Amino acid sequence: MTIGEIAVRIGITASAIRYYEKSGLLAAAPRVSGKRAYEKDVLHELAIIRFAKGAGFTLPEIKQLMRGFPENTPASRRWRKMACAKIEELESALGTIRAMKRMLETVMSCQCRTLAQCASDLAQQPERWQPGTKRNDTRYATSPKRP
Repeated sequence: MTIGEIAVRIGITASAIRYYEKSGLLAAAPRVSGKRAYEKDVLHELAIIRFAKGAGFTLPEIKQLMRGFPENTPASRRWRKMACAKIEELESALGTIRAMKRMLETVMSCQCRTLAQCASDLAQQPERWQPGTKRNDTRYATSPKRP
């Protein structure tokens, strides 16, 4: 199959396929009359790449999944190892996102007339907004009223 046929069939660009080859995600396809000639199994590899990208894996992580284990390592063991690490990463990111959301919710109740007033209030009460503090829960936060 040509690179164009593969691209249409899997729904990605030919340049993405070339990039995956260059990155080592896909083995370089043999050339016939100067053009890449792919076997059908490349469709399976590209399906794995698309799934892994959709699950949040980076290209280096996908390369690890596909090429970074001994050849006889079962797919289930590869996925389990990679998924556990990715879930940990996502849990950490969720904590950061929740803290950022609380910060934004706190600032939504701002009554300051100038950014200087905001800066002064924020500097005086960092426990109200800094991530990781117990008092940054906006359910209990009150904002000083400004005339």
